[in-house]
Amino acid sequence: MKDTLLQKFLKFSYGSWVGLFLGLLLTMITTRLFPPEILGKASMFDLFIQVGIILTMFGADQAFVRFFYEEEENKRGALLFNVLKLPLLITIISVGLIFALYVPLTKFLFDEQSLWLAVLLALGVVAQLFFRFGQLVIRMQQKGNLYSLLQIFQKVFNLLFIVVLFYLNGTSFETVILAKLSTILFIVVLSIYFGKNFWHLKNINNRNVKHSQNEIFKYGAPFVLTIFISWLFEAFDKIALRQWSNFDELGLYTAAMRLVALVVILKTTFSTFWTPVAYEKYEKNPENRDFYKYISILVSFLMFLVAIISIAAKDIIVILLGEMYLRAADIVPFLVFMPIFYTISVTTVMGINFYKKPRWHLIIAIISCGVNILGNWLLVPKYGAIGASVATAVSYVVFFSLRTFISMRYYSVNYPLARIYFMTIILFTYTTLMLQYSSVLLNVVFAMISIIILCCLFSKEVFYIIKNRGELLDF
Repeated sequence: MKDTLLQKFLKFSYGSWVGLFLGLLLTMITTRLFPPEILGKASMFDLFIQVGIILTMFGADQAFVRFFYEEEENKRGALLFNVLKLPLLITIISVGLIFALYVPLTKFLFDEQSLWLAVLLALGVVAQLFFRFGQLVIRMQQKGNLYSLLQIFQKVFNLLFIVVLFYLNGTSFETVILAKLSTILFIVVLSIYFGKNFWHLKNINNRNVKHSQNEIFKYGAPFVLTIFISWLFEAFDKIALRQWSNFDELGLYTAAMRLVALVVILKTTFSTFWTPVAYEKYEKNPENRDFYKYISILVSFLMFLVAIISIAAKDIIVILLGEMYLRAADIVPFLVFMPIFYTISVTTVMGINFYKKPRWHLIIAIISCGVNILGNWLLVPKYGAIGASVATAVSYVVFFSLRTFISMRYYSVNYPLARIYFMTIILFTYTTLMLQYSSVLLNVVFAMISIIILCCLFSKEVFYIIKNRGELLDF
């Protein structure tokens, strides 16, 4: 059984890892073809369709996932069309609003009024809706290889469309947007083809499904606010750069975000794997709190080590972007805080989940989002992209702290909090010093000092975990 679960995990995850390296290749090419201002404008298209899909979906995707296995296998296609009704209605209304308000909308997003850009935004919202459900159909059928292959195709065809459209349309930001949109539409076609039994129009007339429209709405609607707040928490740095800085700074920030993709993949992969493991362990032996303590210690040690190495290698990594983006080296270090503290918090938040207190996730997201907004408001007008990265770093430390301390109210575990906060201070100090001094020698010295401190703080428990891994992790 364990081998089967591991195989499924690997099938679903290898697309992310291959996609990561293809994404780095795509980043290297796009940052050499397009200046920061162009990527900054193009990133606003991504931002718009992200919020568009949250509002148009209205939690229907969550309802589809929740009700999928409760439905009879031959009626899951009917469930898909039943779930799609409300999002399609909201999408039609949204498209109408895009065209009605296209003048101020395109002016804010791209600094120019354009009906053509409004058409691209509308197509983006519609395409992203079908993209989301196309992916879900494959994922819920547990077709891991196909799911991973589609992720790889997405990167490959985005790269091809970028190159072809660059030679046809030049260095316009519309080139990047058209490449993105063409890729989404291509993957939508593939997803619908491979899930054609679900998408067959005969399923529309099958009304004999277990869950009504009312049930779908009641289940999905509460997710909208939580997902929107979480999105705002993650995306406000880009909104702040558009509002209080310029497209050059936004482009540099976007490029720097792509460089921390490796750490983000670690975050996503660990989160996917850890959650079911933690629940299984809790169900079998809820009093074994040492398990969560040692996992937290191990993850904290590894993530801080990754952070230090990422900061030390920032000047080498940023060479991938080309000369126009060399300033992104100063942005990368603080951006690393986001996946680092999110991943550590995944190991310390479980008390909230074990005791089924989901309302805390919304409260935590609101407070962290408020800190992020305040930080960006204070720092972005003066410091641009660097200010946005600092605000992001601080808000994720707050996010980790809230998740941890609220979790411990319900399920107390002796997490290494003093050491985590001490390493946080070390990491902030190291990152700040690297903004002041550009010496390679000093960078190496500070990195080595940070690693030595990290090893002194965690090495005893890490060696204990390695030595007793069978006893600690066998479940």
